[in-house]
Amino acid sequence: MSVEKIQSTITGAENIRWDLSDLYSGPDDPTIESHIEDSRKLSILFSDLYKNRVIKLSDSELKTAYEELITIFNQMIEASQYANLLLSTSTNDDQAKGLQSKLDVAFSEISNNLVFFDLELGKLPNDKLQEFQSSIDLEKYLYIISRTCDLARYQLSEGEEKAITLKNITGKSAFKNLYGEVSSAFIYEFAINGEIKQYSGDELRALRYHPDTDVRKRAMKTYFKKYEDNKIVFTSVFNSIIKDFNISKNQRGYTSSINVRNTENDLDDSVINTLIDVTTESYSLVQRYYKLKKKLLGLDELTLADIYAPLPEADKQFSWDEAKALVLDAFGSFDSDFYEKAKLMFDKNRIDAPAVKNKRGGAFCSSSTPKRNPFVLLNFTGKVRDVSTLAHELGHAIHSMYSKKQHIFTAHPILPLAETASVFSEMILTDLLLNTYDDDSLKISLLSTKLEDIFSTSHRQNMFTRFEVRVHDRIDKSLLSSTDMCTIYNEELKLMFGDSVIYTDEYQWEWSCIPHMIRVPFYVYSYNFANLLVLSLYQQYLEEKSAFIPKFKEFLSMGSSAKPTDIINLVDQDIHDPQFWQKSIVYIESMIDRLESLIG
Repeated sequence: MSVEKIQSTITGAENIRWDLSDLYSGPDDPTIESHIEDSRKLSILFSDLYKNRVIKLSDSELKTAYEELITIFNQMIEASQYANLLLSTSTNDDQAKGLQSKLDVAFSEISNNLVFFDLELGKLPNDKLQEFQSSIDLEKYLYIISRTCDLARYQLSEGEEKAITLKNITGKSAFKNLYGEVSSAFIYEFAINGEIKQYSGDELRALRYHPDTDVRKRAMKTYFKKYEDNKIVFTSVFNSIIKDFNISKNQRGYTSSINVRNTENDLDDSVINTLIDVTTESYSLVQRYYKLKKKLLGLDELTLADIYAPLPEADKQFSWDEAKALVLDAFGSFDSDFYEKAKLMFDKNRIDAPAVKNKRGGAFCSSSTPKRNPFVLLNFTGKVRDVSTLAHELGHAIHSMYSKKQHIFTAHPILPLAETASVFSEMILTDLLLNTYDDDSLKISLLSTKLEDIFSTSHRQNMFTRFEVRVHDRIDKSLLSSTDMCTIYNEELKLMFGDSVIYTDEYQWEWSCIPHMIRVPFYVYSYNFANLLVLSLYQQYLEEKSAFIPKFKEFLSMGSSAKPTDIINLVDQDIHDPQFWQKSIVYIESMIDRLESLIG
C-alpha cells in the first residue's frame, strides 16, 4: 500500500508517535556525550582496578564488580537504544546516522576495555565456582558466571578479541549496514488501475494481501526484481558475513554453524534438531491448508504470490482505536496485570504506529535496561494482521516489564524464549476475535489468518533455518554464487509447499531479502521454537485456566537468569521430549480440522 493510499485511508494511527524524552531530549542532548564519556572513563577505571585479578576476587568483590559493569553498560545501552529508535523512524536522517556511528565506535572501545573480565572469569577454578554456588552475594549472578565459564572454551586471547571487535566496525558490521542502507532505499514504481505510484518495500509487500490476483503477482515480481538487480551486492554481503561467521566458528571450536547459536542459547543441538525434524515432517499440514485456500479463493491455481491473499471477509479495516480496544480487551480477558502493562504503553506514548516513508519496515519491540519501559514500532495500515502485530509486540513489552526484577545481563530472554509472550498474546487475541463473531464466514477468515501466521512463524522460519544450515555448510568450504543460493532456496521452498502452489521464478530471490539471516544467523529458529512452545502452553492454559497464569508470569519474570530448560520446567514442560513438540503439531492439525468443518 502506497503512502498516498495510506494517507487517504485514515486509520487514526497517523499521529501515534512515540515520545523518546524518557531517554534524551534530542540527538544533540549533551547528556548523551556525558554518558559516553562517563562510561569510557569508568571502563578504564574498571580495567585498572580488576585486570589480572578477577579469579582472585571474593564473592562480595565480584558482586561489586558486576554492579560497576551494570552502571557502565546501562548508560551505553540506553544511548544506543535512543540512536536506534531515532534512526528507525527516519532512516535517511544524517544526524541519527552520525549518532549511531559515534555510539558504535564508543561501544567498541568500551567493550575492548572490559573484554578481559569474561576472559579471566572464564578461567575460574572449578573449586571456586562450586564455592560461589552457595554465596548469597552472588545469587543474582550465578547463572551468568556459570555460563561465562562454560563459554570460555570458545573465546580467543584478549588481543585477538580486541582486534575482532575493532575490525568488525569495517567488517561484518559494515556489510550489515550496507545491506540495510541499500535495501531500505529501494523505491518501486508500480501501477494499480493504470495509475503509477511510488512504493517503499514494505508498502509493496503489503500488496500480497491485495484482493486482485494480478496485483499480487505483479507486486511480488516487482519487489524481488530489485533484489535480483542488486544480486552482486547482496550475494557479496551474504557470502562475506556468513564466511566471517564460519571463520569465527572454526577458530573458536564450535562443532557446526548452528551450534554457535545453540550454545549461546544454552540449548542442546539435539533439541533444535528435533524441533527442525518435527516441523519438517509436518509440512504436509502446510500443503493441506493451501489446497483448502485455493478452494476458498476459487482459483484454478495458487501461486506463492497468493498464499497471503485475503478472503473476502478478511478485508475488514480496523481503526487504531478499534485495534487498541480489541487488544486491551484480549489482555484483560487473560489477566488484569497484562491489561495494565499494555495500557501503560498507550498511555505513556511508547508506540510509534503510522506507516510512513523513511521509516524502518515491519515491527519490533525495543527494550534496553530494566529501569526503562520498552518502546514499540509498528507500520499500522488497519488490516487484521496489523491488529495481531500490535498484540504481538505488546506481548514483547509485557515480557520485558515482567523481567524488570533482573539486571541488565539477565533481563533479556534468550532468542527462543523471547517470542513466548508475544505469540501467546496473539493467541489470546485470536480467541477473543473467534468468540466475538458468530458468522461462520468470519470464523473461516480468522482461522485462515491464524493458520497462515503459524505457518509463517513456524514452518517458513524452519525453511529459512534449513536454508541457513545448507548455505553455511557450503560457504564454510567455498563461496557461493547467486545461482547456488537460488537453487538451494528453491529446493527448500518446494519441500515445504509441495504441489499445493505454483512456483514462479522471482521467488528464488527471496533469500536475499531476509535480513535476520545476516544480522543474527540462525535467529529464525527462535520464532519456530517459541511458536510451537506457545501452542503447547496455550493448550495447557485452556486446560488449567487460572492455575496456569502464576506459573506463566514466573516464567516471564525469569528473563535469561537460568538455563532455558529450567525456565520451561516452571510451566511443567520438557523440551527434550519429542512428544512435547508433536503436541503442538496436533494442535495445528485440529485448527485445520475445524476450518474444514466450517467449509463443509
